[in-house]
Amino acid sequence: MKIRKNRLAPLGFTLAEVMIAMGIVASVMVALLGMIPLGVRAVREATNLTISGRIAQEVISNVQQANWADVLTNYNNKAFRFDNEGFLIRGAQAKGQTHSFEARVQVPAAPINIGKTVYDVSTLKKILIEVEFTPAGIKVPIKPGETKNPNIIKYNFYVANQNKSG
Repeated sequence: MKIRKNRLAPLGFTLAEVMIAMGIVASVMVALLGMIPLGVRAVREATNLTISGRIAQEVISNVQQANWADVLTNYNNKAFRFDNEGFLIRGAQAKGQTHSFEARVQVPAAPINIGKTVYDVSTLKKILIEVEFTPAGIKVPIKPGETKNPNIIKYNFYVANQNKSG
């Protein structure tokens, strides 16, 4: 006579198997949670880069639209302040509002050499724009060991005289 084995043995996981699975899940979760600050910092830096680029484009657009004779007086060695979204803070708004970005403009007076051609400043101007991220209006000092401030981005533009009268 044959003896049949009971096929209704308990199905499931042992306590040891459950503990090993929970350990694996916990270690993966800790690694993923550790990456969140890196992602937040990357998003913040990308946002600041985007806003800085938009600010530089706005400033150079204003320079291009200005009268050629007034570019030096209205823009050279001037600073413009912007809020945390990159919008220019104007006159009455400036009172009581802290800026998050500052754009400084320089217009060198030297002639411009491009290849072998020399352009006089009456026809072509170099515009240097430095955009600094200043959280809550406070300039961030350079950390020890760094050679440049990571909160400052420099842009170089060339603007041609579009006025026929000079």
